[in-house]
Amino acid sequence: MAYRVGVVGLRRGIGLGLAFAAMADCTVAAICDLDEQALRRAAAHFPAARQFQDYGQMLREGLDIVVVATPIPLHREHTIAALEAGCHVLQEVTLADSIEACRDIVRAVRAHPNQRFMLAENCCYWAHIMSWQRMWQSGAFGQFIYAEAEYVHDIRALTRNPDGSPTWRASRPPIVYCTHSLGPILKVTGEEPVSVCALATGAKTQPDLPEFLDFEVAIISTASNGVIKILRAQGLVREPAFHYYSIYGTKGVLETSRPPAPLRTHAYLEGVAHLQNMIELPLTTDVPGAPREAFLGGHGTAEYYMVGDFLRAVREGREAPLDVQMAWKMSVPGLCAHESALQGGKPVRIPRWDE
Repeated sequence: MAYRVGVVGLRRGIGLGLAFAAMADCTVAAICDLDEQALRRAAAHFPAARQFQDYGQMLREGLDIVVVATPIPLHREHTIAALEAGCHVLQEVTLADSIEACRDIVRAVRAHPNQRFMLAENCCYWAHIMSWQRMWQSGAFGQFIYAEAEYVHDIRALTRNPDGSPTWRASRPPIVYCTHSLGPILKVTGEEPVSVCALATGAKTQPDLPEFLDFEVAIISTASNGVIKILRAQGLVREPAFHYYSIYGTKGVLETSRPPAPLRTHAYLEGVAHLQNMIELPLTTDVPGAPREAFLGGHGTAEYYMVGDFLRAVREGREAPLDVQMAWKMSVPGLCAHESALQGGKPVRIPRWDE
């Protein structure tokens, strides 16, 4: 079967569209954005695709798959509409901008059992994260104890439109955008977040945008009595941006390096006689030996393998690896963490996706 793909949101959506176009059984048949310039830029990559500024019109094109790559406040509306139009959905992170909006997406996915939904958390498809998952699931690192992850990225340049007015990112709390950090930790370990407490630093780098908090840090407890710390920074003076991960088990640890040195991954295992220190693993973000087209998505090979996983679920009629349940677990803790920060760090219970 050949799949007709539509992409809405042509900033991030171009990279995801290119990943689909690299698949033998997919054609990007439609592209949609309110911005005419964005449409023209995307048309250079997808010359055969029909162009739309009206999302409803695009959904009437007889599409099989819709890529929702619009801003987070539009995820609920756009994902539910695509499901109701009979399409499989690959949706960008995070799931939605409120717990109720996340619940609405969950309800819509459950109401359409013949359609696949997957969260496009590309950090889960970096080569080292996929390898860590296999290593962890082998049992070599024992039971989960503790993990931490950081996503530090100065996005102040993205908080204002050309006329100086604030963009939607100007009011997005940093910890709400937690899936790039929490997602890989959960994918590797299979942990279940149950409660969270968090603190925020305030809006010091851009005080005229009081909703643009600079840093937030969350401490998440899990069902196995483990702990996960997530640091998100978006208003800061630092380059380059980076992701950091470490995971501790009862038998060893996995950890990435910090910049400015190139990314390295390391491990230590208890009981290996010759190990007196952390060993470097031959793993970075990109899959070794990946085909040339695997690098078109914008973040190394991540999008190519992510889209491949999603398409296997579509072809085989099974749940996607990052299905709506995983999307909830990766996204809702961030919403609860911000609620905690607003209450000065008071613990907040993380509701289950099926409540």
